[in-house]
Amino acid sequence: MAKRLFYFTLTLVGFCSVLAQEPVKTETKLAGVYQGKTLFVQNPYDKQSKEFCVESVYVNERRLNLNYRLSALKIDFDGFDMYTPVKIRLEHRDTLCVPVIINPEAILFHTIFRFSEISLTDSALVWETKGETGVGTFEIERLNNGIWIEKESMPSRGRYEGARYTYFPNLEEGANKYRIKYIFPRGSRTRYLYSREVDFDFYPEPVEFKPKSAKTRLYLSRSTHYEIYDQARRLVHEGQGNEIDVTVLRAGTYVIYFNGKDPGTFIKE
Repeated sequence: MAKRLFYFTLTLVGFCSVLAQEPVKTETKLAGVYQGKTLFVQNPYDKQSKEFCVESVYVNERRLNLNYRLSALKIDFDGFDMYTPVKIRLEHRDTLCVPVIINPEAILFHTIFRFSEISLTDSALVWETKGETGVGTFEIERLNNGIWIEKESMPSRGRYEGARYTYFPNLEEGANKYRIKYIFPRGSRTRYLYSREVDFDFYPEPVEFKPKSAKTRLYLSRSTHYEIYDQARRLVHEGQGNEIDVTVLRAGTYVIYFNGKDPGTFIKE
């Protein structure tokens, strides 16, 4: 019995020793905006473990392919557009072996403006802001074959306490990616700032409408962009929504398109 107890004690001591030697991992975080500058990180050397402290560097949760066996790490932000928000996360061995960010001012952004929320659905792109000072401009951009294309622009409301904006995009069937570019008011040292990118896979059902003969309104099966043409193929009315006021049209036969397809005809009485 004594031998078994002695063996168990040795086993427990050995197990605790292994646990004590297991390094404790921790993280260092920094957030800011890419401004065309390289960020430098000092990577300390742990003499006890004979290893460098930093094990991984993530930028916006994407692990960078760096040589982590160097005393200085360079974060170049390859592939990032100017003024893109960035979040840096460094995984290192423990709280005693801590990396040092040499030039944090490279990504520190001296403005109180920020995008607090942004979302994209099949009918609307919605974003919210905080800290607007003065009237700037929002540019709505869509990714098209790898190139960001400006679709529309609108002025900001200049509300410091916050504001909410809505844009009705013409989504294409398949993958859609949007972002917002905020251009600061004239006189600001900062030129512009991007929101994060939002995605939506759009595979819509054909739009149905009724009645086929109407005096005042048409009712659609879902919200969509529509275009109405007369018999001379002239565009006479367009908009976005799930109801259409046709009182502005003269009596006659019309063709209606939904997002440029699914044409149908109706009679305005």
